[in-house]
Amino acid sequence: MDLVLLSKAIGIGIAIAAPVGPIAMMCVQRSLKYGWWPGFFTGLGAAAADALLAAISIFGLSVALAKVFDRTNWFQPACGIILITLGTLIFFEKAVNANKKTSALRLRNIAENWLSAFLVTILNPATIFAFIAVFGGFKIGDSAVNSIQQITVVGGVFLGASIWWVGLTTAAASFRRGLNPKTMTAVNRLGGAIVAGFGVFAVIDWGLF
Repeated sequence: MDLVLLSKAIGIGIAIAAPVGPIAMMCVQRSLKYGWWPGFFTGLGAAAADALLAAISIFGLSVALAKVFDRTNWFQPACGIILITLGTLIFFEKAVNANKKTSALRLRNIAENWLSAFLVTILNPATIFAFIAVFGGFKIGDSAVNSIQQITVVGGVFLGASIWWVGLTTAAASFRRGLNPKTMTAVNRLGGAIVAGFGVFAVIDWGLF
């Protein structure tokens, strides 16, 4: 295994995941309200989407992908509508005592956490063009010339993104103990407003440009 290439891919995964955005807010809000696992699976959904985008980029489909995700198409407003919907749901979520056990670890809820993050990430044009810019800037495609190296890049991006989300989830969940319903209500309102705000910006940006 090419450890240098793997290290670069891990760094790219972290760099793509790290900027503050709607996924980060969803991850923090779910970690604070429900605990570590729901926040982790939210991040894992985003990491899976990052790995898929890395695979598309590394196999030379980035140019076609850029055309598909051009803002004249429906992807950006669709992402915006999803974010507005998720933000509204978070905003009006009923506050619960964070110290009480909830049903958030049910398989259906975990799947919803994963899927919502995956869809928001995969439909976000900013993430698409970030991958194109980063892969082009680091010339990752020139370094990964065979299938083993290409798999190494995809796996490294997934690992790097996952490392970031584990760190963020752990940090957020550490503040969970002792939160009362009033504080959780404030967290829901703030998180929901920020997530919905990203959605409104995406729709307006698509409409204007």
